[in-house]
Amino acid sequence: MLELQRFWGKICLNGAKSGCLNPKIGVAENKYYGMAYEEIWDAILNGEFTASVRGKVPCDIRMMYSIFEDSGSNDLNQIADINKGIEAHRKLEFVVSGDIVLSSRSKYADIVLPLTTPWEKAAGGLLTGNPEMLLCYSQVTPPLYEAKDALWVERELCTRLDLDPDEIYPLSLEQQTFNQLAGATVMKSDGSGYEPLLTITADDISAMGIEGKSQKGRISLQEFKEKGVYQVPRSPGDKFTFVAGKAFREDPIANPLPTASGKLEIHCQTLSAIINAFGFMELPPIAKYLPPAEGIEGTFEDFKTGVKGEYPLQLVTIHYLRRSHSVFNNVPQLRRAFPQEFMMNPIDAEARGLKHGDYVLIRSRHGKVVRPVALMDRVTPGVVFLGEGAWVEKDEALNIDFAGATNTLNGSYPTGQGEEPWNTCNVQVEKWTGKIPDLDYKWPQRIPIEEA
Repeated sequence: MLELQRFWGKICLNGAKSGCLNPKIGVAENKYYGMAYEEIWDAILNGEFTASVRGKVPCDIRMMYSIFEDSGSNDLNQIADINKGIEAHRKLEFVVSGDIVLSSRSKYADIVLPLTTPWEKAAGGLLTGNPEMLLCYSQVTPPLYEAKDALWVERELCTRLDLDPDEIYPLSLEQQTFNQLAGATVMKSDGSGYEPLLTITADDISAMGIEGKSQKGRISLQEFKEKGVYQVPRSPGDKFTFVAGKAFREDPIANPLPTASGKLEIHCQTLSAIINAFGFMELPPIAKYLPPAEGIEGTFEDFKTGVKGEYPLQLVTIHYLRRSHSVFNNVPQLRRAFPQEFMMNPIDAEARGLKHGDYVLIRSRHGKVVRPVALMDRVTPGVVFLGEGAWVEKDEALNIDFAGATNTLNGSYPTGQGEEPWNTCNVQVEKWTGKIPDLDYKWPQRIPIEEA
C-alpha cells in the first residue's frame, strides 16, 4: 500500500506499507534498476542504457517477466514508440506476461499466465481514492477458470527453481492484508500527528487466521469493511490545511528555505546539477524556454521564415471517455459509444480535402495510424487531438496501426530525470485511400481460448 505522505506536506490519511516485499531481495519490481522507463526498448534493441553521469553502460536483456497484478499495466501499449516495443519483444528470447485480459503486452508474449482480478482475491486489500480517503475491497467471486494470484505463481516458480518460497515470500496474502489494515493511520483532529484508523480485536485476528496484535483505532474493522470506505471529516478552520512556504512568507529571516541562500532561488545551480546528473539533458540554472523535441518548432522546416515541414501539425494525446488510459478499451459497448476519432479543425481539413467521417492516415516520425476524422471548431488550427490508450492493432504488411494507439505516433525522448514524452508529437494527415476497416466495436474480441 502506498504511503500518501509525499509532496503535499501534511495530509489526512495514509495506508501503511504491506511488508510483502522481502528486504533480502529488495524492491526491484518495475524499477528497471535505474533505467528510465522510456529507454526500455532501446536497451533491449541496442544493448545499452543511460546510467546518469556514467553515460551509456552495456546491458544484455534476453527475457522479460512482466507480472503486474492489480496495477493493470499495459506497458507495451503505454510506453512511447510501440513499433520499437514490438521489435524489442520479438528480439527477446523469452517473454512472460501475467494478465487478466489479452492486452497489447500479452498479445506479444510467449506465455500468458491468467491472473486474478482484485475482485477474485480472497484476502481483499486497500486502495486509496485521494489523500483523505481509504477504500477497503473484498472478494466478489472465487477465481474464475484457471486464474491464480501473482503470489501463488511466483511461489510455484520458486519451488521449481529449488528456492524456498517461504524465505522469499514470508507473508501470505491474508497476512499482507492484515498488515495494511493494522498499519493504516489517520491524522489527529488537532493536526499533531497520526493515530491508528482501525480498532482490531482478538476475535478479528482469529477470524482472519493470521498473526497480529489487537489495537484501538478511530473506527472498528467491521465498520470499515461494511462501509468499504473511510473519508476524513473536513470542516472550515480544521487543522488539516497545509500551505507550502507559509512560514517563510510570513518571516523569511526566521524561517529560511532549505536552499543555499535560504530564499526562493530563480538561479538554481542545485536543480541544474541534479538534472544534469541524470544524463539525458543539460538544464541551465536560470529559468528559460527550452524547445521540446517535437514541439511547435518541430512542425516547421524553417521556423524563422514560417515554412512548414513534413509534419506540420501538433498532435495532443488527450484522455478519452472510452477508457481509463488503456483500461476498458476492449469493451465493445464503450467502443461503440465512443469511437476512437481523430479530431481536427475544419480549416486544416479543408486544406487537405477532408470531410467529417473520412478515414485519414496520420503519420509521424515514428509510425502510422488510420482513424476516422471528426471536425471540430473547438480544436485550434494547426493542432490535432487523438485519445490515448487504444490497444494497438498493427497490420504487419502495411506497418500501420488501425486502432489509433497514440504511442504508435509518439517517440522516445527521455529528458530531465527520465520523463516520458507521451503527450505530444508532430504529425501529417492525409485522406486514407486504402480499404476502409470496420468500426472497432465490430472487431473480434481478444479471447485466447474459447469455451468448449
